[in-house]
Amino acid sequence: MTDNSLIYIESAKIITYTALSFVLAMWWGTSLIQVLNWLKFWKKNTRQIATTGEDLVVTKQFYDENENKRLVPRGGGLLIWVTTLVFAGVFWLVLKIEPTNKLSQFLNFVSRSETFIPLGTLFFGSILGLIDDALVTMEHGGNYKAGGLRLSQRLGFVTVFSIAIGLWFHFKVNLHTFSVLNFKLDLTQIRLPFDLNGAWLIIPITTIILLATWSTGIIDGFDGLTGGVVIPVYLCFAVLAFSKGFYDVSTLLMVMTGSIGAFLWFNIPPAKFFMGDTGTVGVLMTLGVVAITTDFLYVLPIAGLVLFLTSGSAIIQVFSKKVFKRKVFLAAPLHHHFEALGFARNKITLSYWLVSAITSGLGLYIGLLFK
Repeated sequence: MTDNSLIYIESAKIITYTALSFVLAMWWGTSLIQVLNWLKFWKKNTRQIATTGEDLVVTKQFYDENENKRLVPRGGGLLIWVTTLVFAGVFWLVLKIEPTNKLSQFLNFVSRSETFIPLGTLFFGSILGLIDDALVTMEHGGNYKAGGLRLSQRLGFVTVFSIAIGLWFHFKVNLHTFSVLNFKLDLTQIRLPFDLNGAWLIIPITTIILLATWSTGIIDGFDGLTGGVVIPVYLCFAVLAFSKGFYDVSTLLMVMTGSIGAFLWFNIPPAKFFMGDTGTVGVLMTLGVVAITTDFLYVLPIAGLVLFLTSGSAIIQVFSKKVFKRKVFLAAPLHHHFEALGFARNKITLSYWLVSAITSGLGLYIGLLFK
């Protein structure tokens, strides 16, 4: 089989899988909405206190004005990761039944070298988010200001999980190089104290990247905002992964894109459910893992600019309030700042979609140019 023939066949498989993932998610999405509503899987108490400890003022007004949103269930992220894992599991089981069959090998996209860690990240991150969502929806669940796990608890779990992934990259994958445009950084050439090899740096680097991507989950909140912002970023990395021959990674990303598209279908105004932490934690951390795996880490802050501006605005706001005792933004995260300025939510959402599409296109161009 020629290289061109392989590319055409892999492309056809990926497109087919994307469509099937979308159809599968659409098929059971309505049932999921009914179950979440039956469970009353929405916040029972709106947030009253900011992260820094004082009473909410601006954002509380937004919560009060959208009181009916409290009856919109969380947990919509289940549609994304359950669909993806079921999809991957089916073809993996087919391969286990017929391990020598060429068609089974081709259909499967679960591989130790490419998608084992991204799928594991999606699963464990989503389970952590589901636990937090479940606590949030209880009358007195959790100890955090708005219910759920404390920030320190979530941070601790994500940090430990990220370190574990970094250890996997170090010991199992032997990953120790990063590309930044035309520059190649070899961690083994860096000497650390106590004569340690610089390859160990992959562990803190992985931890920082995954914590950064996890922090962008605060973008969830407006109807349609998260799904419309994430889809272009996933498309960007799917194409970049494909261009480097990471066909299984590209397939996984497109299967997830199909399910995110179905989620967005139910999440556009008026939203039938919100993504919740069970969606944002797994989806965003998986993106970080893929950026490291495919060596397109430098593309992540470009394509995901909207995501990182959102989390950055919250960090800046908290820092300024703690240190200087004043706000930088009228409200944080950034989309609430625009809302405080008088912009309608649907206008903010569409603007975010557009910016995300542009930055993802730019990231794709740069990634293909310097791959």
